[in-house]
Amino acid sequence: MQKKSILLISKNEKIKASLLETGYFKNVDISESFNPGLLTDVDILIIDDKVMSYSQYIQSHNLHFKKIKSNYFITNDTETYTTIHKKLSSYGIIVLPPQLTEKQICGKICSAAIERFPVENSVACFWGAGHCAGVDMVSQSIAQNLSDITEKDTALLILNGEEGTSYINPENYTHGLADIKEKLKNNILSEVELKNTCIKNRRLYILPGEKDLSRARHYHPEEIEKLIHLSSRIFNVVLINCGSAVTGMNIGALNSASFKYLITTQSDRYFKNFKKLEEQILSNLGISAGEFSLILNKYVDSDGLLTEIDISKKYGMYLTGVVPLVDYVVGLNAEINKKLLSDYSRPYKDCIKNITHSIARDLKMEIIRNEKNHSILKNLGNRLLGRN
Repeated sequence: MQKKSILLISKNEKIKASLLETGYFKNVDISESFNPGLLTDVDILIIDDKVMSYSQYIQSHNLHFKKIKSNYFITNDTETYTTIHKKLSSYGIIVLPPQLTEKQICGKICSAAIERFPVENSVACFWGAGHCAGVDMVSQSIAQNLSDITEKDTALLILNGEEGTSYINPENYTHGLADIKEKLKNNILSEVELKNTCIKNRRLYILPGEKDLSRARHYHPEEIEKLIHLSSRIFNVVLINCGSAVTGMNIGALNSASFKYLITTQSDRYFKNFKKLEEQILSNLGISAGEFSLILNKYVDSDGLLTEIDISKKYGMYLTGVVPLVDYVVGLNAEINKKLLSDYSRPYKDCIKNITHSIARDLKMEIIRNEKNHSILKNLGNRLLGRN
């Protein structure tokens, strides 16, 4: 494959460094201003709106940029992105949304420009269509099951703006995200420190979230990307609890995840809330509903309610799986005893297992241990040893 040449009109040297680091391009030239002479032998043109306004871009595009095969325009604020996205896209220009880090910008350009570009596939996030959709329970249940059946080191990062330890025994942890924030911000957080901050349960490592709700809004998407990148180097797979709100914390997570799973219920208020978030926030961040797969939680089979197929069509998303509604008392017991619903409900456990198998396939992870066979062998071994 012949390597392409890039011209970047920007003051951001980090974008150039990220592009060069990939090794996919013949050369990456950068200039803080534009003149037509720079376009010689350029295959990909990237313009940053910090150095060229939209009106200047349109004028220059009509005069000079049309002859360039691939054009990208980087926006740095939501209002600009919202205003120009549809128009420039109709010209075949790829508009990059705000709040992307340099590496994320690089990833989007490579994905579009490089044939068979290997997308990082070890990061998945869970986001709720609304408050109390069940992201905490579902994400932790899947994470535990995934680590068990793959026998791989699995991280669950709580990036929902809260501590996220409702189903974890408080005796098992003393640290969390708040304890490593400063080191993360200053690029001095080590792999050992991150791993030691997590709660370990067999092959699952859980990083509790921010304890102080007032500090949750002070996490920048770039800091979250650093955390996820470091986690990817330590663990075989990284799962993220994004909650259901929209903050710099989970925006960073959504932008970093290759696989996104939306957790919702049959309630119409969740659909309305998600559509509002999609129209007012996600679309302005360059995130489309089509990037999500659907997990239908708290499902009730009733003639008066939409089926899982109806819900999937309504959201326009692939259905990854369905989780049944569990009796209120059972759920309350799980919360009081700091345990997962899988420990109390067999139907719940079976549905989580089916969803986990689907996610494992998405992540291209091999399933080492079949839980049913493992249980049979364990019981047989106990009988042979005279144990009850």
